[in-house]
Amino acid sequence: MPSPDWPLMAVMVEHIEGQRDLITYKSIWHLSDRAIKNVYVFYLMFTCWGCLFFGSMKDPYYDSEAYRKDGGDGSGHWVYDKQEDIEESARAELWREELIEEIEQKVGGLRELEEAGRK
Repeated sequence: MPSPDWPLMAVMVEHIEGQRDLITYKSIWHLSDRAIKNVYVFYLMFTCWGCLFFGSMKDPYYDSEAYRKDGGDGSGHWVYDKQEDIEESARAELWREELIEEIEQKVGGLRELEEAGRK
């Protein structure tokens, strides 16, 4: 017998010779609009969570040599560390060039003084 909460839609009785009758109760039940909305929201959230979770588990790009060849550790911070190293080496190169120019000017000034002292 169907549940009293579910409306009875049909009762089917099949007569088969030599056997007992097969009685089938057909009923239907409906979800409320709120219940349907909750089912779809749950499905949507579960799908989004699954895509994000399983999509982030193994990504061949982030494990590839193209991403990690410059010292990448997968955190994203290595890009800034590498940029700082490049800037630091560029500053050191500029300071070295300025120091060489300054030394050359002093040596040139000393040579001029020596030549003036000889004359």
